[in-house]
Amino acid sequence: VVFGAIPLVADRQTPILKPFPATPLRRWQLVGSNVPMRLLIAVVQTAIIVGVGSTAFHVQIAGSWLLIGSLILLGSLGFIALGYVIASFAATEDAANGMTSAVQFPLMFLSGTFFPIAAMPDALKTVARVMPLTYLSDGLRQTMVDGTPFAPLWVCFLVLAVWLVICFGIAARSFKWELWVGRPGPAGVPGGRSGSGTDL
Repeated sequence: VVFGAIPLVADRQTPILKPFPATPLRRWQLVGSNVPMRLLIAVVQTAIIVGVGSTAFHVQIAGSWLLIGSLILLGSLGFIALGYVIASFAATEDAANGMTSAVQFPLMFLSGTFFPIAAMPDALKTVARVMPLTYLSDGLRQTMVDGTPFAPLWVCFLVLAVWLVICFGIAARSFKWELWVGRPGPAGVPGGRSGSGTDL
């Protein structure tokens, strides 16, 4: 889901978004308009994973589908917003890929998804406590298989909601219609920036 914002950076490297500052479209409207498509992709992916787990591996879903769906929806929105934060600050598509990988791998391996948090060193436990995927994984584990909770379920919802609001707010305010690029130096060496942050 986090990788879903990379095409937005790719669009910004082309003239596609250049006319948008002259239109009434706001940054938050552009960012928000991409959310339903990315959310649909995330929901379909989740349905496939749960379907394969239920049919091929006979995983029994123990909890409420309403709670499960709510967690998936909230978590997906939060990670989409996190991806748009990356897209707001990445100068190129390659940079966005690198930044996304730098965020995604710690999320995957330090959130208790693959390795139990209890077995981690104290320093990594501190990192895990602030990661949104920790609370999404924990909430799904509690609701789907009655797993041992890392945090109360309401805390999982609260942390995911806070991450969603913060990330979407940063992305909506920081997204630029055009890339910040180098201003030619004395020998044609890039330096400084071009474009305007005031016409956004």
